[in-house]
Amino acid sequence: MKTYSALIALLLFAAMRGAAFAETVVLLPQKDNTLYEDPFGSLSNGQGFYFFTGKTAADSLRRGLIAFDFSSIPPNATITGATLTMFVSLSHGSSVSVSLSRALRDWGEGASDAGEPGGAGVQSETGDATWIHTFYDTSFWLASGGDFSSTPSATTTVGSDNTTYTWSGSGLLADVQAWASNPASNFGWMIRGNENVAGRAQRFNSSENPSNPPQLTVTYQPSTQTPTPTPTPTLTPIPTATPTPTPTSTPIPTATLTPTATATTTPAPTSSPTPAATPTPTPTATPTPTVPPSALGNISTRLRVQTGDNVMIAGFIVTGTQPKQVILRALGPSLPLAGALADPVLELRDSSGGLIFSNDNWRDGGQEAVIIATTIPPSNDLESAIVVFLLENASAYTAIVRGVNNGTGIGLVELYDLDQTVDSRLANISTRGFVETGDNVLIGGLIVLGQDPLRVIVRAIGPSLPVPGALQDPTLDLHDGNGALIASNNNWRDDSAQESEIIATGIPPSNDLESAIVRDLAPGNYTAIVRGVNNTTGVALVEAYDLE
Repeated sequence: MKTYSALIALLLFAAMRGAAFAETVVLLPQKDNTLYEDPFGSLSNGQGFYFFTGKTAADSLRRGLIAFDFSSIPPNATITGATLTMFVSLSHGSSVSVSLSRALRDWGEGASDAGEPGGAGVQSETGDATWIHTFYDTSFWLASGGDFSSTPSATTTVGSDNTTYTWSGSGLLADVQAWASNPASNFGWMIRGNENVAGRAQRFNSSENPSNPPQLTVTYQPSTQTPTPTPTPTLTPIPTATPTPTPTSTPIPTATLTPTATATTTPAPTSSPTPAATPTPTPTATPTPTVPPSALGNISTRLRVQTGDNVMIAGFIVTGTQPKQVILRALGPSLPLAGALADPVLELRDSSGGLIFSNDNWRDGGQEAVIIATTIPPSNDLESAIVVFLLENASAYTAIVRGVNNGTGIGLVELYDLDQTVDSRLANISTRGFVETGDNVLIGGLIVLGQDPLRVIVRAIGPSLPVPGALQDPTLDLHDGNGALIASNNNWRDDSAQESEIIATGIPPSNDLESAIVRDLAPGNYTAIVRGVNNTTGVALVEAYDLE
């Protein structure tokens, strides 16, 4: 009986001891700020008593930023609970959803103070985050309005003045765990309200406010892992070979008849040789560096830009789990061709047709420094460019190129993948426009990045397009970077061997008069040319799909 009682007491002690290991901390913000919609980045509120979200009555956006310091939490701790509370001091009498999304770049809180009520902001000070700056006025967001995850970590409905609201859930918990484990990834949250309806902006108390500042309550379990004994040192320690990271290919644009950029292919690094064995234990072999898979990297299309429905339209789809950073360019006056488009305008739209970003002259609009940092800015100030993060998960986008004041002429639209290291890729790239004759046919360029061949299907679509004036019988030629013809096709069912391969892709053209080519393309640049049979003209689409 004594043994049984002692066992119960021991178990109770162990349970109490385990429970005692749970720790709770309440954190105040390390920094917070407001992004005021302003193309020049001249407004901020780093030291103000409030930050703001949503759209004002003047139809201007506000986005909040907030970050916490997790250094008081052991990096090997397991986060078991996380709750953020924020105090709404002014709601304009409307219920709206306010979401938290991970910020993707570091940002600052300067000395600016907009005072009361603060909604209009004040002149930005050195180090402030603004609509275009991460740190005023030397560092920039890659997209105006800030860079943040497309997937909210937590969302709460707010709608009453002088009320504390709570944000929690698995997404917020995962963020805190990631930041506690890896502080270098902690850029805090972007806070967004209703950005569609004017007059729905919300005002929150900031960390500088002596009353009801934001608080993050975190519960964690410290690691109970038994420390690994330190091995006895050997007489001659053997250094571990460190692989050199694989460099990122840098696309170099080429404005020629074949409007493709030449990718610089860098061979994969070789691991340093393992030192010879000594009386010490044999070291573990150094793992081979992971080589990113081959993928479609860039696309460029040259076409005579007309007006109305016959402007140049490029489409692309991003798949994967992380946002994809790209630069889009619309070129005209720098093209060494007669009849070039004198002043192109570029628009980026989402799958619903909503405008994400537009640009006329690339040095205007607040992205000049970001565009220069890509190393491939347009060479003419009248040309257009946009740097942006594209959302993943099969998200579709459209880039439209027009001429200022309905100007016409030969234009070039380009998309460059600026980061092949993230877990996302361009799965489909296409361009639609009016196919004429001679030099004004539809010319599409694409680049395959990586070290291995990539299986792709290239299609020329015409009669199945639901638009007036569609090209009734397109032909397709595929050329390599030297201009040599790889394959040619008129009607995709004409070649029985290719027909079966095209059907096997699951995306054959829906009209027998349309064209398609399936090939394994080695890394390099390629050109696809679409013409009309017997010099016919009309609207056509050239597209390439990554089949892997």
